[in-house]
Amino acid sequence: MQLTAFVCGDAAMVADHGFGAMNRSIFHGAACGGATWLVYGTIEAVLCVSIQLWRFPEMDVPGWQWTLIAQLMGIYVVAGFILGGAGSLLLNWQKSAPTPARNQILASLTLTLAFGANLISAWPLARSEYIALIITFLLAGTLAAGLLSDRYGQLGFLASPWTVSLLLLAAPWVSRDALDGLTSPFLKMALSMLSLVIVLAGASVWHRVRPRQGTRVLAHAALATSIFGIFLTAVALAGRQPAMPADSTPPAGALNYPNILLITMDTVRADHTSVYGYHRDTTPALREFARGATVYSRATATSDFTLPTHAALFTGLYPNWSGALAALEPRPGNIADPLRPDTVTLAEILRAKGYRTAEVAANFGFLGDWTGLTRGFAVADLRRPVSLSTGDRPFYLRAAARRVLSLMINTARLDRPSFNAWDINTRALKLLNAMKPGGAPFFLFLNYMDAHTPYVPDPPFDTRFPGLDSHVNPYELHDLKLQVASGKRRILPNEKAHLIAQYDGGIAEEDAAIGLVLNRLRELKLYDNTLIVITSDHGDTFGEHGLADHFLGFVYQDLVHIPLLIKYPRQQAPASSDELVSQVDFLPTVLDLLGAKANSGLQGRSLLRPIPGEGVAVFSQGTRSGLVGVGNPRFDGLRRAILAGSLKLISWTAGAPEMYDVAADPTESLNLYRPGEPRAVELSERLRSWVSAMPARKAPTKMNKSTLERLKSLGYTQ
Repeated sequence: MQLTAFVCGDAAMVADHGFGAMNRSIFHGAACGGATWLVYGTIEAVLCVSIQLWRFPEMDVPGWQWTLIAQLMGIYVVAGFILGGAGSLLLNWQKSAPTPARNQILASLTLTLAFGANLISAWPLARSEYIALIITFLLAGTLAAGLLSDRYGQLGFLASPWTVSLLLLAAPWVSRDALDGLTSPFLKMALSMLSLVIVLAGASVWHRVRPRQGTRVLAHAALATSIFGIFLTAVALAGRQPAMPADSTPPAGALNYPNILLITMDTVRADHTSVYGYHRDTTPALREFARGATVYSRATATSDFTLPTHAALFTGLYPNWSGALAALEPRPGNIADPLRPDTVTLAEILRAKGYRTAEVAANFGFLGDWTGLTRGFAVADLRRPVSLSTGDRPFYLRAAARRVLSLMINTARLDRPSFNAWDINTRALKLLNAMKPGGAPFFLFLNYMDAHTPYVPDPPFDTRFPGLDSHVNPYELHDLKLQVASGKRRILPNEKAHLIAQYDGGIAEEDAAIGLVLNRLRELKLYDNTLIVITSDHGDTFGEHGLADHFLGFVYQDLVHIPLLIKYPRQQAPASSDELVSQVDFLPTVLDLLGAKANSGLQGRSLLRPIPGEGVAVFSQGTRSGLVGVGNPRFDGLRRAILAGSLKLISWTAGAPEMYDVAADPTESLNLYRPGEPRAVELSERLRSWVSAMPARKAPTKMNKSTLERLKSLGYTQ
């Protein structure tokens, strides 16, 4: 009873300094520290998460993020417990009177000093963070003076963990998060200062009403825990889950149509999948799937980034014809252009035929509404997690807590900007569970993004393959890869090993998730009558040809050779094809499967009707983001490729062509191009004819700020 009253702050500290009394005072100091830092962690989490959910309605907080937040708060509590106990021990050692009020002042002082040190370590600071640093100095001085005087009880309202936490966070949070879209620095400054006045006034009034609340340790801890729990519950209840529209009566004949499942593994190159012979077993589920599907060994992407390649899948058109490709002159307000308004998508076609259409996509940036690629989908779920990475928000203590937590676990998931494979599956399986055999057919599109920068697969996939290096910061990967691609530095062996290990782990995670979706189709008796297409949009590079990343304007095989596995309805036996195929072939194949007449403007062909010989040619065009190429002639102009037979010719508007025999030289290390060589001349003419038929580019589309913010979070703009 005595110890409980002591911790709660309801009993005065005993006068003697015996061993038992000292132990109780140290325990009380530690408890004060733990509760104070818990309060701070709760306020930080609520402020950080709530403002993002308010500004971006498409954001959500999946379960793995709550786990990370709880782990970070655990670090705060442990840090506060240690610092508070150590401070109380110091007070005892100095023979000072360690009362509950003094222990609370000491706990708040440790938080204040840690906050200030964290700000100084991030120098230089934003304007509002300089204000926060000044507040930190003033608050630390006031609390320190209170410890050295006998009038520390008068500091009750300032020493409260709620007051201290809000004073430290108010100015920078208001300026950099709450008012991020406000352009007037003076108004930001004024409102930041007003927030401090409001906190001080509120704390003063509360202290007069409840003067002893500042020393109630258990009360602070219980209130912080309750607030965090209520906030978590509210966010979870508000989280939107996709629901398939009611199964209306389909048009005559629609019940005979097969279901269609299209899965894209974002940024996955064919030669890193074990189903295509990779030495690491990254895709065991796909290998099992291939036992009853057709594996296309020579599938080629139409470009080197998400927007034009998915547009090709959805329209049967190459990028210049669909209109969805990177801007000619990428700049902050115009990174890429959407589909042409008159372009019809596969989802629109299928929906008109009675299909129930839905998509769940992790790539919320280049698959969002602004692109036009969601047209025709009755359900378009492109949610994304809140940002827990605070590299650009040094006023949060989370970066310091993360460094401590990283000593125990892999904290890379704090930098994940998109939903993981299990988040996609949760939503996808809910949609599939609404389907039934004999009902209206469905078209479901799933997009996984675990193999995309910053390469942060979930456990156990983060350690599935050797090479993990905790010193490689995922938050800095975009800059690292751009520096490598621009020739400013070379990728180091440990960096390359880390990137490839995590990339392969991401592929393995996607593979496992896809396996569960396929199993669910079987359980629902939908598998046999479903056209299942598993592919990628483009590849990635890890130092090959001096490149790192994609969306760089190149069309080497690392970037455009993609996996493509198709299980046709009622197919059971394995098959393989070495035909040259392209993403533009998907839509014509679906239409052929349905017995529908293809639009004469389509540029792809039905894969149900193989073309013998080497008469088929496929094309690819490289486009780059505005983040690379400035002042580097290597990124000038446009690169385009034609593949026919085993040969690949790359033209470049700013330099010499290249030609490779990709069958004999898959790494494209031996340039066979010679001016006047018959094969080079023939391919050049075919490529030139393709380019000359391109329609004129439309006027560039200016993106809104929200779209630019989404693309920035994925590293596509600054």
